[in-house]
Amino acid sequence: MEKLIILLLTLSLSTIFPQETKKSAMFSKFNIEFLGGLNFSSFSGGSFSVEGKTDLTKNLNMKFSLGYSATNKKESYNVKTNSTFTPGNTTEYITMSYNVNKTKYDLFPVSLGFEYIFVHNIYSPYCLFEIGYNYFSYQIETSEDRYGAQGPFKSFEELPAEYKNNPPAISEGKKKAQRIAIGVGTNYKLTPGINLDIRYLYQFNNLITNTNQVLLGIAF
Repeated sequence: MEKLIILLLTLSLSTIFPQETKKSAMFSKFNIEFLGGLNFSSFSGGSFSVEGKTDLTKNLNMKFSLGYSATNKKESYNVKTNSTFTPGNTTEYITMSYNVNKTKYDLFPVSLGFEYIFVHNIYSPYCLFEIGYNYFSYQIETSEDRYGAQGPFKSFEELPAEYKNNPPAISEGKKKAQRIAIGVGTNYKLTPGINLDIRYLYQFNNLITNTNQVLLGIAF
């Protein structure tokens, strides 16, 4: 992933969209933007991000963004596993069972992106592409928790077969998911130096649920 980001950055610094007849100096402008909105998966959650961008050509911008998003995924499955306790100096096993109803994610996206503006006017529609990472934590919401319905057992081998499984892990301990996002939007010129930005994104994540995102922002 790191090599891909470096490659995209390198390519962006070469000749891009050579069909443009009017050229502008690279990095001649810099803008900062604040965006807020909603994520949609099974349930909705809030999102906030800050991005800075600079021009590569008249119609192409490079941007860097970071932020925070909360999203929830509806679940419906039962987990059967086990737990240990230590009476005295011995270790014994008991059974555990619960239903998983929802997974709650806290996401901290960090991304490099490119924004292509189709036309510059009072309305300036664009498409964009982002690649980076979602640093995340999660919690599961459970119901019908049952502990010790069977047991105790003096060894792991004595447990019923269906209770010998480990609890399902979302990412095997990892807290970083690769993220790719594509989207469309439009800027509306409020004043010569301030734009209103309306944006839709679809985010692909390799370890966690994919999301749709609708954002509203102000760019300076």
